[in-house]
Amino acid sequence: MKTTTLCCVLLGSALLASGCRGPTEVERDNRRVLDAILTAITIKNHRLLEDDARRARARFDAGQLSADDYQAMEAIITKARAGKWSDAETAGYAFRRLHPFVRDGQ
Repeated sequence: MKTTTLCCVLLGSALLASGCRGPTEVERDNRRVLDAILTAITIKNHRLLEDDARRARARFDAGQLSADDYQAMEAIITKARAGKWSDAETAGYAFRRLHPFVRDGQ
């Protein structure tokens, strides 16, 4: 009986691990950085934007943010730095839609 119970527990754990994964802590922190960048852009605050740009760079340098995602965020930040707040906001929300925090079905 113990072997059957153990097999059921292991099988259930494997099924849960394979299909029901939520966002990791790294993904959560990356989303927080993106949301902070969008907040700075929305309120047109240069100081917050620079703080958030440093946070994004630090995450990239630490290997927690992919090169593609970092480059996309940096392009958004560059638009904002140039005073193109509306364009930066549009690009930021488009990027966010392409990278949903929780995928459909999770």
